[in-house]
Amino acid sequence: MEGTSKVQIHGVSPQGIIKILLLLSTILVNADGVKTMAHTTYSVAVKTVDGFQVYYVQQDGKAVAEIVPALGNNCYAFKVADGDTWLNLIDAPPDLATLEERPTAYGNPILFPFPNRIRNGTWQFDGETYQFDKSPEAPTTIHGLLLNQPYQVESHIADENGATLVCSLNSQDFPEVVRQYPFPFKIEITYTLKDAVLTMGISIKNTGNQNMPVGFGIHPYFSVDLGTEADAAEAIITVPAAKYWELDEVLVPTGEQHDVTGTLDLQNGQPFSQLKLDHVFTDVQLTDGVSRCLIENKDTGYGMVMESDAQFRELVVYTPPDRDAICFEPYTCPTDAINLEARGIPAGVIVLAPDETFSGTVRFMLK
Repeated sequence: MEGTSKVQIHGVSPQGIIKILLLLSTILVNADGVKTMAHTTYSVAVKTVDGFQVYYVQQDGKAVAEIVPALGNNCYAFKVADGDTWLNLIDAPPDLATLEERPTAYGNPILFPFPNRIRNGTWQFDGETYQFDKSPEAPTTIHGLLLNQPYQVESHIADENGATLVCSLNSQDFPEVVRQYPFPFKIEITYTLKDAVLTMGISIKNTGNQNMPVGFGIHPYFSVDLGTEADAAEAIITVPAAKYWELDEVLVPTGEQHDVTGTLDLQNGQPFSQLKLDHVFTDVQLTDGVSRCLIENKDTGYGMVMESDAQFRELVVYTPPDRDAICFEPYTCPTDAINLEARGIPAGVIVLAPDETFSGTVRFMLK
C-alpha cells in the first residue's frame, strides 16, 4: 500500500498538484466565508413591545438601536457598549405608551414638512395661502405632520458590512397630511449600524407635479450622564454655531440674528448645569463637511458625538426641564422659515421640483 501511494503521488504532473492545492485553498476559503457569515456580529431582530413591532438593529455585544416604525419611525433608544458597560446615548421613554402619548418628548422624533413652529399655522407659497391644523389657543403649529404616523418597512439586511433598516412613508396614504400639505411626497429613512456608529440617512422625493417647499429636522434627546458614575451637571456641551436667531414670546424668529455670547457660546464647551436652552442656532461651523455636537463626561471619560452634514444649516439646542438630557436638533432651516422668506429674509427653505429628491445624513456615536 505504501508503494502504491508513492506511485500515485509521483504520477501527478506539477500542473495537477497546483490544481489540487488551488482546489483545497478554495474549499478552505469558502468554508471560512460560510463560518464568518454564520457568526456575523450584525443582525436585525423584530419583537413586539407594548403592542408595537420594534426593530432591533444590532451589533452583538457592541451596540443596538431600537426603532418603532408605527410611531413615526422613531429610533427611541440607542445603546453602545464599552466592554461590559452599556451606555444609553439616546434618552428613551419609560414605555412605548408614553412615546405614543408624547411623541416629541423622547427618542428621535422626525420633523417634516417643517421643523419646530409655524406662526399661526399659516403660510404662503407660490401665491397660495395654506393652513396647518392647530388648537384655537395655540399661537403656532409645531413639529410637522408625521410624528405618530406609521411608516412601512421597506427592507432590512444584516451582513459583515453592518445592519440596515429602511422605512418609508407615502403622503398620499394619509388624507390628513394631504389636506394640510397638498404636495405629494415619499420620505424614506435608512438606519445603518456599523462599527457601533448609527447613521440616519434621509431621502425625501417630490412625487407631485408642482414645486414643493421643504423643511426637515430631527429632535433627538441625548443622555447627558454617560456612565453610572457620571455627574450630569459637570458634563461639557459643545455646539459649533457662531450665531443664533432672536426669538419672540412664542419662540418664533423675529428675523434678527446675533453673535453667540456668554452661555449661548457653546463653541468651546459649557457645563450642562449652566444651560437653560430652547434656542435656534445658525452660522453652523463644519469640519470635514460635517458639524459636530458633543457631550463629554470628564469624570467617567465617556462622551457622545452627533454629526450632521452640510444640508443642516441650523441647530436647535433644547434642555428639557428637570431631566439629565439635551436635544441637539439639526434643521435644514430655522423655525417659521417659510414665513421669514415671505418677508424677504433668507431662511433656507428647500424647493424641490417634481421628481427631485432631498437627501441628508446624521450620525450618532460614542466618543
